[in-house]
Amino acid sequence: MILADKDVAMKTISLDQFEEIIARSDWVRLQEFDTPNDSEYDQIVWNNKTQDHDCIRVTKIYGLVRLTSTLNDMRITYTEGYAYDQYMPETLISNTDGIEPVWEYEGPDVVDEDGEILNAHELADYLPGEFSELDLEKLEIEEISDVDFDKDSDMETFVLDIDNEPNIRFSGELIASASSSDNSASGSDYSGQSGRWTELKLYKTVGGKFICHRIGRTTWSVEREQFSGKVCTNNEEIIDFFGNGWLSKKLFKEAGIESVIDIE
Repeated sequence: MILADKDVAMKTISLDQFEEIIARSDWVRLQEFDTPNDSEYDQIVWNNKTQDHDCIRVTKIYGLVRLTSTLNDMRITYTEGYAYDQYMPETLISNTDGIEPVWEYEGPDVVDEDGEILNAHELADYLPGEFSELDLEKLEIEEISDVDFDKDSDMETFVLDIDNEPNIRFSGELIASASSSDNSASGSDYSGQSGRWTELKLYKTVGGKFICHRIGRTTWSVEREQFSGKVCTNNEEIIDFFGNGWLSKKLFKEAGIESVIDIE
């Protein structure tokens, strides 16, 4: 039996009728995000440059997302909470912890075989996945700062991860790189920290700017990789970002940069 629209508007329906209505393909779904909140917290991270731990201030964004499915006078709403560190999509988490109510139902009362009215959470056991499928990509967590980005250029397009700031997108080329290698390295290229190493990269944009990028790699499960970067216009700014350590000098040599600055 196929239920007509007038059946959906009945004051009381059986569980079988409810499941038949749920299976219909003409449900209209609307996803909405509440205005997010934010808070700051201290995070301990490993600094591959100083070979020590740093305490950094991180902004946490959090809020609620609701998916409402509507068919005539019947409305079903599913709610989850989400949280992420600003600019960092890889930190996004979402769940129903602490959310009340997770499910909301408006419509005719649904009764079981014993004539008992089922509440929203009991009805949720009979709902297919599309009633709770959220599209969190619409949060647009990853913010991008364009520097000499030209989609029509023949040069390659790069998007570099930057912690706690918008990522950098540009058209250009990699002109030099250096790595302290991983924990399997030995000799002068060894980072000195088992399971941790540093990668330095220097790019030149299609417009003639330089993009410095430092990556702190780790294989430690309790640590995450670190990314920092800077847009530079001359060698002095490049040296200021990378410093004058042995790995930086290795990078400068490949790039043809004199790392000694004369002081008058």
